[in-house]
Amino acid sequence: MLKMNFKRISVLLLVLIYPLEALSDYLFTAPPRESPERGAEIYKPIADFLTKSTGERFIYKQPSSWAEYSQAMQNKEYDLVFDGPHFVSWRIEYIQHDVLAKLPQLHIWRVIVRADAPGINNLDDLVGKKVCAPKSPNFGMLTMMSHYTNPEKEPIHIITKGWKGAFNAVVEGKCVAAVIPKTNHRKFDPDLKKTKALHTHLPYPNQAFTAGAGITPNLKSKIAKELLSPEGQSALSHLRDRFTRGALLVSADNEEYEGISMVLKRADNFRSAAK
Repeated sequence: MLKMNFKRISVLLLVLIYPLEALSDYLFTAPPRESPERGAEIYKPIADFLTKSTGERFIYKQPSSWAEYSQAMQNKEYDLVFDGPHFVSWRIEYIQHDVLAKLPQLHIWRVIVRADAPGINNLDDLVGKKVCAPKSPNFGMLTMMSHYTNPEKEPIHIITKGWKGAFNAVVEGKCVAAVIPKTNHRKFDPDLKKTKALHTHLPYPNQAFTAGAGITPNLKSKIAKELLSPEGQSALSHLRDRFTRGALLVSADNEEYEGISMVLKRADNFRSAAK
């Protein structure tokens, strides 16, 4: 009897100290762009910081593949996500996520060709030509391919890894064109001696954090506030070094991302959802 009473008292004390609403676990993730070790280095400090600052438990999990990532996203398995504008837009539109904070720079894609490329003057001239870009559902690749409405009249997508790889493929003649961020083009070829811009897409808002329906509005507001605080920006230091050259994240709202999910109609794993 004494033992049973002790257990009851222990449970009661735990409930008093840690209210039930503060015992939830929330799954935080990002695309599998990095190795598991590098992913943990970038994102786990964010989960640890939010656990400490909000009183809730945030667990970082890196998906093993893009297929797993896409499927789990559509199954609403992720509570907190950091990724590209097309995914941010899709989650806002289809699974009741809200955007919390974003990278400050505008996201601008550029289609490049060699400086001496003959007869290539616009995107239509790339039909039937090799174009280098990361595999679907890469945002740049999908943005460019959304220009083409006829599957029989579009470029041949050559999968490359990394922006420098795509740039080098154009310079070396392995691909006629490549899709890379404008900032990377400026970095790789600042004087435009090797390449030129064939097309520069209109700017998009950048990568962002979103939180799903399983997180209350009050907690969403708290997460956004904490991420943008000096302590939060410090926890984001590896992410900021990776994507913004150290620039601080800024606030964001859902309307900024409206309509961007349309590009996912060209993504294999999202065709059924992004109608």
